[in-house]
Amino acid sequence: MSLEDYMEWFGVRSVYHFGVNSKGHNIFEERVVVFKARSFEEAHQKAEHEASGYAKNLDFELHHEQVAYKQDGGSLERYEKYTYQSEY
Repeated sequence: MSLEDYMEWFGVRSVYHFGVNSKGHNIFEERVVVFKARSFEEAHQKAEHEASGYAKNLDFELHHEQVAYKQDGGSLERYEKYTYQSEY
């Protein structure tokens, strides 16, 4: 068996602040991206790296609180599963 046979799929949600609208409301984006990893810790490390690059490329502020979910299924590496924008 290869190392990958021991890895599972995790979806990790990250939150980004990308500005304030004309009403003075903060605008946020939530994204869930999936990673293959051996543990929740490894999934969070991969997600932190990916999310930091995403935030830097778009000039967003990354909030460093993440939520991870273990998944089952086929290959989904770095596939964005969910995104949501809101204002508060």
